[in-house]
Amino acid sequence: MAKQRQWRQNARMAPASTLRRRFHILTLLLSLSLPLGCAAERDHSWTIDARRYAVAADHPDASAAGAEILAMGGNAVDAAVATSFALAVVRPESCGLGGGGFMLIHRKGMAPVGLDYREQAPAGIRRDLYRDANGNPDPMRIQRGGLSVGVPGTVRGLLHALEAYGSGRVTRAQIIAPAIRLANRALVVDAHLAESIESFREAAEKDPAIARRFRELRQALIDSDGRARTRVDRSSMAITLEAIADRGADGFCDGEIARNIVRAVRNDGGVMTREDLAAYRVREVTPLRGSYLGHDVIGMPPPSSGGAVILETLNILHALDDDRIRAAYDWDYIGNNRSSAPPGLSRYAVNLSDPESMWGLYAHLLIESMKPAFADRATLLGDASPNVAADVAGMLDPARAKRIAEGIDERHAAPWTRYDKGSLAAIDGGTSHLSVIDADGMAVACTESVNLLFGSRILAPDTGVILNDTMDDFALDTTTPNAFGLRQSERNIVRAGARPLSSMSPTIVLKDGDVRLVVGASGGPRIITSTLQTLLHVVVGDRRVNDAVAEPRLHQQWLPDIVYVQPTMRDGVRAKLTQRGHTLKERKDIGHVQAIERLADGSLRAACDPMKGGRPAGK
Repeated sequence: MAKQRQWRQNARMAPASTLRRRFHILTLLLSLSLPLGCAAERDHSWTIDARRYAVAADHPDASAAGAEILAMGGNAVDAAVATSFALAVVRPESCGLGGGGFMLIHRKGMAPVGLDYREQAPAGIRRDLYRDANGNPDPMRIQRGGLSVGVPGTVRGLLHALEAYGSGRVTRAQIIAPAIRLANRALVVDAHLAESIESFREAAEKDPAIARRFRELRQALIDSDGRARTRVDRSSMAITLEAIADRGADGFCDGEIARNIVRAVRNDGGVMTREDLAAYRVREVTPLRGSYLGHDVIGMPPPSSGGAVILETLNILHALDDDRIRAAYDWDYIGNNRSSAPPGLSRYAVNLSDPESMWGLYAHLLIESMKPAFADRATLLGDASPNVAADVAGMLDPARAKRIAEGIDERHAAPWTRYDKGSLAAIDGGTSHLSVIDADGMAVACTESVNLLFGSRILAPDTGVILNDTMDDFALDTTTPNAFGLRQSERNIVRAGARPLSSMSPTIVLKDGDVRLVVGASGGPRIITSTLQTLLHVVVGDRRVNDAVAEPRLHQQWLPDIVYVQPTMRDGVRAKLTQRGHTLKERKDIGHVQAIERLADGSLRAACDPMKGGRPAGK
């Protein structure tokens, strides 16, 4: 154990990957007067230490908005709401008032609370609306445009959180004020937004129908010469935010703003009504809870899938033997140039006469534990219901985890057909996560989304609100793929009033009743694996959160039967995964994590994934 502790003390952060931008993205950044060395500068600023409170969001201005409210005496919920409203201004590609999300709240002396303000299908939705003249499913109708828009829940969700769990020491107007200030000045386009705009610009250039159909969004993002804007006017959003500050949810769900939103949806063939907006309600839910290595892990229940998948994976890892996992972790992530196996691994090593054969054992066991959990996600999960709740309980049964663990071979990858009872996981492209811990130890983990980048591509005139395309997270049937060629199960078939399955995974980890880690991510099903791996780095490896966020990640979601690895993944791990029968494919980004850790002395360390350009704030 002493040698293991020494390896952990000698751990060093893996170098962050350099983002490979296309030439036009680099040109755009230069036009913003950002130096070519900005990535290196950002690498020095994506983590902070704080004594009292911290906010970690994927845009610096959003973190600063939350920290401003904490400095005024607000609590973690007040700060999370302020951060989210700010993100609606500065991350229009990822989240906003036209979307939805999930929030976990932990306060000492109070049972954890989950808020579900996920988008839901309008009352007028019917499956036949997504069929062509021949009666065949037409995926294009659910992927973009009016029929892709679910009833947004973000505004009601944030205001419900504020009214029920806010401190009462700061007003709604004060909490929204930072976002209004941001909206009243031109939004400077950063690297992530620039890449997102360029993707839309290319699509509109290839297909003039896109430019005509989504002209409001095109005018907002692209100038008259066809070039991506370097500054985006968000003044219409300021008007919407002022209405919410003045009138609460009625400022968004009733009056001129609601009329403009509904008109934009229906003009593009959608069926959402003002009655849908008025009828939407936030769900308060009981979070899922599990334990791992002396820590309590709290996650969201369905229609979030992240909590169930993460907890099932942790149960399987525990069933594989905690000492085995710790020792294998130390080999893959802590020590270098070893001539012998770390303590505890000798009982499990593939070949003790060849220590290098131990490379990749931890990664292999993690992958093999994630496969059945993702297969269960595809087969069993959907909107909240008694049947889904019963199946989640089955997923989290320790006896079931033990049976699965007994079938895992440390030498060979299992074929996907071992778990062939479902279909594939949906991907959310436009998503954002924020984490908050306040001076009293209250914590919030909040993940929000508009689904794909820029959602439905419908920008409601005079509102600044980009509407989601979350209906594509439903299945039209069990054989028709969604925008990413992925199929889903009967549990997630589109139906009026339902909320689609999501990969969003806000997570809070407790140690002895106190918050140790608040974590979540963006990036579709990669949200789940990124959140899980960050948690494991902290809990198994005893790593600081900045190291945990920066480590190279992998992703396996059962189907497709591919392990995605980041370019900086260690060669020894790659080689041994391939030798065990895994198919590897390199991917630049695997989720964008925002996390805060509470250290043993009560201080905080916050980290924002450097690949999305966020920066934490605190004191």
